[in-house]
Amino acid sequence: MKKGIKLILALVVLILLVRLCSSQFGSIISLPGSSDGESSEDSGGWFRQKEKTEEKTLDETISSDDIKELERELGIGTDKSPSTNNKKTTTTTTTTTTTTPLSFKGIPMTGSLSSFGTELVKAGFRNNGDGTYTGYFAGYSGCTITPSGSNPVREVRVDFPVISDWDDLEKAYDSLQASLTEKYGKEPRTSTNNNLAVYDLSNGTISLDADVSDRSTWHVILTYANASSGTLTTSSGRNPIDDL
Repeated sequence: MKKGIKLILALVVLILLVRLCSSQFGSIISLPGSSDGESSEDSGGWFRQKEKTEEKTLDETISSDDIKELERELGIGTDKSPSTNNKKTTTTTTTTTTTTPLSFKGIPMTGSLSSFGTELVKAGFRNNGDGTYTGYFAGYSGCTITPSGSNPVREVRVDFPVISDWDDLEKAYDSLQASLTEKYGKEPRTSTNNNLAVYDLSNGTISLDADVSDRSTWHVILTYANASSGTLTTSSGRNPIDDL
């Protein structure tokens, strides 16, 4: 009898202990007659919560940006776009160069001979009717202007008045050369065998020469040779050097 009572008390104590543990840590083993009907595998005990937390942390680690970056580099996964660090930006620069034609007394050397002649007349030169024009240029009156070429005008030649005295001819030549050097900021190409001085410009050449073959026709010659046509520019002024 006493043994039966002790067994019943021990069973009651065991049941109470099990229920106390279940209320503190969650049910690990379903008790007979449990009302929730859930097995110990699905109950949310501390151990299962910790296990689920560890699984979640592992999933987050696997889904990190580092793994995605590795997938992109290996060419696997759904995102196969190249790494941002490997992107290269290519910039294409197009440079357009425009050549400005030479100008004569502020008149662009372009267009037809007729239109260029019209501009010479407007600038004060007289049309001689034979393709030449006469007028004042670079401090000298009676200069003969002869344009040649058409669409555009390729060359303009200036024949200065005849100078019969050698010293005066030399002074005129030296003065014009000094003015050209000052205006264009460069020294000309010269030759010891003749009187030719050539200024090489980006849009053409300007040549200074002297005809000394016959004393009766000694004079200075200035020639503008246009390299190409392009954007038009003009210049004006009263100083004789502006004509050059």
